[in-house]
Amino acid sequence: MEKKKISTFDKVEEFIRKTLVPIANKVDNNDYLTAIKKGMVVLTPALLLGSIAAIFPSIPEFIKVTAVQNWFEQYGYVFGLLSKVSLGLVGLYAVLSISYFLSEQWKLYTIGSMILSAIGFLLISMDLDENGNIIASYLDSKGLFAGIFVAIICVKIYQFFTKHKLVIKMPEGVPDFVSSSFELITPTAAIAILFVALRTVTDALSGGVLLPQVIMNLLAPAIGGLDSFWVIYFVLVLRLVFWFFGIHSAVLSPILSPIMVQYLSENIAAHEAGEPLSHVITGGTMSAFANFTGSGVTIGLVIAMLVSKSMRYKKVGAVALLPSLFGINEPVLFGVPIILNPVLMIPFIFGGAFVGMIPMICMKLGLLNYPIFDPPYVPVFMEGFLTGFDWRSIIIQVIQVALSFALYLPFFKVLERQELDQEKANIEKSSIISEEDEALLGDLDF
Repeated sequence: MEKKKISTFDKVEEFIRKTLVPIANKVDNNDYLTAIKKGMVVLTPALLLGSIAAIFPSIPEFIKVTAVQNWFEQYGYVFGLLSKVSLGLVGLYAVLSISYFLSEQWKLYTIGSMILSAIGFLLISMDLDENGNIIASYLDSKGLFAGIFVAIICVKIYQFFTKHKLVIKMPEGVPDFVSSSFELITPTAAIAILFVALRTVTDALSGGVLLPQVIMNLLAPAIGGLDSFWVIYFVLVLRLVFWFFGIHSAVLSPILSPIMVQYLSENIAAHEAGEPLSHVITGGTMSAFANFTGSGVTIGLVIAMLVSKSMRYKKVGAVALLPSLFGINEPVLFGVPIILNPVLMIPFIFGGAFVGMIPMICMKLGLLNYPIFDPPYVPVFMEGFLTGFDWRSIIIQVIQVALSFALYLPFFKVLERQELDQEKANIEKSSIISEEDEALLGDLDF
């Protein structure tokens, strides 16, 4: 019996399933990374509020009305206040949200876990001036990565104390909220001692530099590398590889989200200060440009299906068009399908990543504004415009549509030819009288 030949695609698929899939599953099921992922999503309202607060002070530059300018002169400070209580405290909010989700997974007292984490974070992030006033320089995005570590450590300490019964237990009959509060006393003392000692050691070794800044200095090469075109392309390719094999790209969000939140915060701070912006990767650019009409920029494939001669693909294209205009392309991913389809592997993964990063290249070339806003859920084109408030984004995204169509069309033609042959075969199979029988009957003389 002849042995079946294994194709190159089958070998690649098997390799991916044995390497990336197990890693993705472990990441997706990891308590710490899951808490970070959920915690970053919770920050969306704060980022949105901070972005809006950064935009409004520019209104007097465009509306040359005396009443408007007078209002901003008198009350414009409120936008600075909005920025401070949103982006200015995003590090603290991250600590609270991550500790909440982690304690929820471990069935701990969630409010208590959040308080413990906040205490630990503030002990290493706050400073005092000579008058005893609080200096909150590291409660914003500069303290984000320190906050992630602190939240995990504090909740872990709380879990350790409860698991080993190192907490104060109240008699039965005491209300639960009172009993839970007394349980916090011993872990609170432990966390206070630990982080005061950590701060003292850090101050001595760094000459007074706070721990969040030390962590930022250590992570600077990795964080700064995400603005490199090669790194951006690699990240986009990796996300699409996960999608191609049926794994949601959200498995990468515990790594990417904190960096993108920091980048957006730094861009907004630079915009408010009138300084040049430097970061192209934010949640807004990933959604509006890299995932334009869905992961892999699949709008070109949708258009190709709409003008297809194949009835099946024409129907899939019609169903997929409206969701694509809102950045949803699951009908394409599963309806064509793209997932595990060797014909579409190259245009989806490598071509989709390239088309997705074109607007970011334009930002670096000065052809498009840098991002200062993570838009809410809005249709394509509008989302791209809101990211940097630049009308040129519409032109660039029209170019993305054209490139996507040119990219997917030749590969789709292969699928279309196969489908047309199959449709023709189905029609012939469903016919009661075959062509041969019709020819035979035509030759009979009745």
